[in-house]
Amino acid sequence: MEDKADFDFLFKEYYPQLYYYAFHLINNMEASKDIVSDAFEFIWTNYAKIDKATAKSYLYIYVRNKSIDFLRHQNTHEQYVQIYSELTKSYVETEYQEQDERMMHISKAMEKLTPHTRHILEECYIQRKKYQEVADELNISVSAVRKHIVKALQVIREECAKKS
Repeated sequence: MEDKADFDFLFKEYYPQLYYYAFHLINNMEASKDIVSDAFEFIWTNYAKIDKATAKSYLYIYVRNKSIDFLRHQNTHEQYVQIYSELTKSYVETEYQEQDERMMHISKAMEKLTPHTRHILEECYIQRKKYQEVADELNISVSAVRKHIVKALQVIREECAKKS
């Protein structure tokens, strides 16, 4: 039981000092607690092999090394976040720019449509009405609505293909 008493003394004596040492190095409360707890766990599992006179040195070296590892990991993590942020920013900007261009081409193509065909296209695609509803409102057949839609989509595809 002498080992347990020695370990308890080590823990009570050095935990606060090691915590502040780790906190001074990494400036993170939770990570500092974890690192110091890991240090004591390491000492406990290897207590039979460790010279009791140098246990304090083992603890400080362990905390220093794990704090450095933590900082390296943080630095790597921040670099990944920055790279990801830059990549997604350019992707999103490109995506919106392409979408704006597509909308401009579609608007230009819709200007080429007859007012009747444009109205049918808007009712079906913008107002989201069924072909039957549009046919009933305009007093035309469903197949006539389909023909206007096919014609409108063809004009839009051709206009978009020119600009691509």
